[in-house]
Amino acid sequence: METTKRKDNKGRILRKGESQRKDLTYMYRWTDHNGKRQCIYANDLNDLREHEKLISQELAVGVSRNTATLSEQIELYLATKNNLASSTYENYKYYYNHVIKNNKIGNMKIVDIKKSNILMFYKDCAKLGYQNGTIKILQKIIRPALELACDDNVIYKNPCSGCMKEYEDDMEKKYSLTIEQEKEFLDRLNSRPRMKRYRPMYEIVLKTGLRISEVAGLTWNDINFEDKTLNINHQVQYRFKSEKGHVEYYATKTKTKAGKRIIPMSIEVYNLFQEQRKIWLATKKDVEFNVDGYKNFVFLSHVTGKCINHNNIRRMLRTIVDMNSERDIQLPNISPHILRHTACTRLAEQGCEIRVLQYLMGHADIRATMKIYNHVDIERARKEIERVQIPTPITPNLHQLPVTL
Repeated sequence: METTKRKDNKGRILRKGESQRKDLTYMYRWTDHNGKRQCIYANDLNDLREHEKLISQELAVGVSRNTATLSEQIELYLATKNNLASSTYENYKYYYNHVIKNNKIGNMKIVDIKKSNILMFYKDCAKLGYQNGTIKILQKIIRPALELACDDNVIYKNPCSGCMKEYEDDMEKKYSLTIEQEKEFLDRLNSRPRMKRYRPMYEIVLKTGLRISEVAGLTWNDINFEDKTLNINHQVQYRFKSEKGHVEYYATKTKTKAGKRIIPMSIEVYNLFQEQRKIWLATKKDVEFNVDGYKNFVFLSHVTGKCINHNNIRRMLRTIVDMNSERDIQLPNISPHILRHTACTRLAEQGCEIRVLQYLMGHADIRATMKIYNHVDIERARKEIERVQIPTPITPNLHQLPVTL
């Protein structure tokens, strides 16, 4: 005797485990590999069956579904990381708390997140004005968190895979200052007495490419005037500490192992440090100030007597750019990284060998150096053409040659 096959209100035959509810939505029930009954719901039968396909794949590889949200999964992932630099961890926590946690996607169950959800989240972030670099940070938080869920057999595949194709680095935004803009920048510093005292610091960054955290952490013990070298072996951050709930100074190792380096000083940089020494001697200092044991910082705030911090530097850069209204030469928005990028570009323009440039900049991955080394703008192209241009040979005027009879 044939059993009557169940159908939905449109006459479609329902498969095993499928049913249509009184509100006309659909439900699928199954038993997971732990023997526990599970169910999912969908408004449309086709959508339900897409979920069924994924569930079948998960059952085939032993995946066990749970109800963790993306926010809970990220918190789990961050709790497992013990090799993240303090600055990186605080950066991840900041973007998690301010962008992901209270967003719709943060409250989604990880088993329900599709690639399209990730793509729409990043698109919405871009509409809100987040730059590609910020979106890449969000990916660095979400992707490994979901990869951990894959490793734990909670989800079958990572929906973040292939989501960054629209957000590649825009070289036009990672610009360097032209030589004319660099001179204008230093001229503006000289024009304001309160900022003039910081000119050697900025000029040193433009000549060495030091990271701003490396500049903030530089002590007089790190400078060998006899050998004319800088010993870059730590950095000082000034950031919000989530576990303490306030902003504070703290010292860490260099950003990467490659960041620990000894940089030879040019005569120009040597003289700038000599100039900075005179400024330092004339600056009132907080004699008790230290950051995790580091003291005698080279670059001090003339207001606090403590080492210069990231907020001071960024405020000063904004003030310098705001002078556009009173100057003929216009400057683009400038960040500490733009100054570092400019230093790297100048060294590349001067023919610095790529491996040497990687070492000087403290890049762990040579691809970071290559992005700058290989970036050619019209000014750089023009200078290179002028450098290699072969003189045009002089063609004799045949009408002026003597006639031999």
